[in-house]
Amino acid sequence: MNFFKINISKSIILLIALSVVLNILRILIWNKVSFVYILWNIFLALLPFIISSLLLRANNIKKLNQTIFLIGGIFWLILIPNSPYIITDLIHIGEVRAVPALYDSFLLFSSAWVGLLLGMYSINHMEQILITKYSKKMTSIVLVFVILFTSFGMYLGRFLRFNSWDVFAKPISFLNGIREIFTSNHNLTEALLYTILFFFFILISYLSWKSTQTK
Repeated sequence: MNFFKINISKSIILLIALSVVLNILRILIWNKVSFVYILWNIFLALLPFIISSLLLRANNIKKLNQTIFLIGGIFWLILIPNSPYIITDLIHIGEVRAVPALYDSFLLFSSAWVGLLLGMYSINHMEQILITKYSKKMTSIVLVFVILFTSFGMYLGRFLRFNSWDVFAKPISFLNGIREIFTSNHNLTEALLYTILFFFFILISYLSWKSTQTK
């Protein structure tokens, strides 16, 4: 059972606890449950981290064959946009007038920081695996693709309101939604702008975060 034990940074655990406490206090003090969904988003952000942690552990003990890596990698790729996605929830700051905007800023920012950190760790797990199987150049190319895919997934989630499981639950609707993006000039322009914005934010965040891990 030790194989399935997931090691999570204490800082992330504290941030998750902070988000939970802030949500509870928000309900008790202002009787508002509008941000409870943030806790679900944090759970979704944990899923790719769990998958990448298990894949990395299997790789380290030489039990990660190509089939497991491919299947696990596909599920991970579908789920990884959930981690940084919480950042987009910052648009809700100030929407609920009854709750001080500063309070909601703390709640949403701490939750977004949890998601981003989980994403950084998870991407790094996959990078560690890839570097043992492919060249450094190929690993870098794959990571760029992953971050680009993640950025597009964030756009689909925020603006088209698709969830990761819609790939399986609503495949026709999901594909039609993507098709409409590329057949409408307005939608395509919006999708490109936000995808590029998310891409550079995640890429720079990852490179910055990674540089602090090597010191």
